[in-house]
Amino acid sequence: MSATSTAQRQGSVRRRAALKIALGGAAWLLCGAHTPYGQWQVYRRRHLLVGTSKADAPTYPLGQRIVEVLASRLPESSARVTRGPNAWRLASLITSGQLELVLLSTSDVAALRDGRSPFEAFGATRLCALFAFGAHWLVCRPDFPERHAYLVVETLATHWEAPPGETPDPARAPVPVHPGALAYLRGEPLPAPVAALGPAAPPR
Repeated sequence: MSATSTAQRQGSVRRRAALKIALGGAAWLLCGAHTPYGQWQVYRRRHLLVGTSKADAPTYPLGQRIVEVLASRLPESSARVTRGPNAWRLASLITSGQLELVLLSTSDVAALRDGRSPFEAFGATRLCALFAFGAHWLVCRPDFPERHAYLVVETLATHWEAPPGETPDPARAPVPVHPGALAYLRGEPLPAPVAALGPAAPPR
């Protein structure tokens, strides 16, 4: 075999080896970057997560109690409590849709609503109130399903005992009360599941 043929064969082997390494590295990167988020999305769909803050000590036991009530009286919610380091992290998770419910102090709700310190990075943020707990509020995004909001508020209003909690008063809530919560407060029927809603009626 000529020196030229040997060099060509060695070059081909090296190229195949480099291609395998590159493909393996790409697969690793895709799995490492994608899988945790994908699993988080799956987990979030199966469990109603209530976000609390390590920096705001009362929120964690409060979140635990909320989850206990929801888990016992509304088991289909599969409610779980989770804890972030601070309110800024909770703001990041709820504004990006990674959390559906969070417990924040009245001042933090107002600051996030207006995009004020320490939440300037998020800008003015639309939130809705679900339930009041003294100096704290259980809030959600406006796209939280009305049926779910109704059921959460109904369950807490009916079975909450301690610490003090109450249905949201639109006159004093730092953000608008969620439409599903308002439906419960007005004595309206439980909203239909989103999947059961028919197509929108054509404009007249």
